[in-house]
Amino acid sequence: MRLPRFLQLRPTTKLLSSVTIAVGFALLVGFARVFYTEQAWVESFSDLFVFAVLALAILVVYDGAKRLPDDQLRLIRKLPTSFALNRAQSIVIELSNFSEFELNVTVSDSVPSNFHGAAFPLKQTIGVEKRGLFEYSVVPKSRGLAIFDPAYVLVESANGFWQFLHRLGECDETKIYPDFSAISNSSIFGVEQAMRNMGAHVAKRKGSGMEFNQLREFREGDTLKQIDWKATAKLGSPISREYQEEKDQNVVFLLDCSRRMRAIENDLSYFDYALNALLMSSYIALDKGDAVGVMTFSGEPSWLSPIKGKASINTLLNHLYALDTSTQSSDYVTAAENLLLKHRKRSLIIVLTNVRDEDSEDLHKAVEILSQQHLVMVVALQEGLLQQVDDMPVDEVAQAMLYAGTKHFELNRKKMLALLKARGVSVVDATHKNIHIQLVTEYMRLKQFGRI
Repeated sequence: MRLPRFLQLRPTTKLLSSVTIAVGFALLVGFARVFYTEQAWVESFSDLFVFAVLALAILVVYDGAKRLPDDQLRLIRKLPTSFALNRAQSIVIELSNFSEFELNVTVSDSVPSNFHGAAFPLKQTIGVEKRGLFEYSVVPKSRGLAIFDPAYVLVESANGFWQFLHRLGECDETKIYPDFSAISNSSIFGVEQAMRNMGAHVAKRKGSGMEFNQLREFREGDTLKQIDWKATAKLGSPISREYQEEKDQNVVFLLDCSRRMRAIENDLSYFDYALNALLMSSYIALDKGDAVGVMTFSGEPSWLSPIKGKASINTLLNHLYALDTSTQSSDYVTAAENLLLKHRKRSLIIVLTNVRDEDSEDLHKAVEILSQQHLVMVVALQEGLLQQVDDMPVDEVAQAMLYAGTKHFELNRKKMLALLKARGVSVVDATHKNIHIQLVTEYMRLKQFGRI
């Protein structure tokens, strides 16, 4: 990309210092010509100064005319395959010098506005037929597609009076995904161990309602229903049937994209926390052999039919990474009706939302609609203020009113969730800190008891 000629040249500190010195000598010459007019050396000094200025001007102009061709420089930007939201990752710029001179270069990359943390400019001297490596770290602050335009490269001229501005490199695209570090840990350590590491409770499955796996010796905690009496009589010691989790179940997430999910806690929106929890629990469900689908509501409509296999987590990531919240209010009933039109097979429907007490009637109706065909779980994100209310100072009337209003809201919210539980709905009341743990734990509990 070539810039207009007048934008390609920038004076260096050396040129500005030279001009400053020349101006200083010009003042001295002017002072001498005023106060020492009859001295012979004044004319000689003036002539010498004029000659020096002309020589400097010629050198500066000549130096500015020798711009290095773009084809004698090559810039390659090495981006990670993908970025994770709020995770620092490194970018490397490789700049090769194919000219006949050693070059002093200054690099500033075209980092998209939704990245923070880049420290520019980066300076380096690159020898003839050598390459320089420039590394910097960035933190993406929003999901979606990120486009890096060609980088800005300043190359110092041979005599050091100018810097030539070059736009080098290609336009590179990359995707910013939700934070998938928990999924990466699962692939490294195994799902069961990763769940224990993050605090989720993993219990042994007991009872019936699952697929038969094998016979084994009776263990403490086994029920009488598990005993295989024929095998026990034959071997003369108690033998139990061991069951394995049923597979081929469907888990469909109903993801709220309304304005309430835009609330921010610790630099992340509730929507991003919900996405992280969705992806972690999806990975575990896929690992357990279940199929996972997603539908959004109260925002940009999006539907992904249930898919199976651990590799499908990549399909989920690519489907969800660019989703964003809207300014709409939560419409649970419409979401429930739309989901029934798209998906009829009995499934676990997980509603991820930031619910308030005024939503009670609408949410209860939506749950009633979904429960006719599916098993329903409501995952309700708590407002951060609910965690802080007990530590609030109550020294003034305004603070007392805020405290009372918050407690009233909290009480009504608890009543609403209690009514859902009383109707047989699985309810997860979670903070932004533990939503992924609680969601995974509740999913595993339903699996353990053969609900799905």
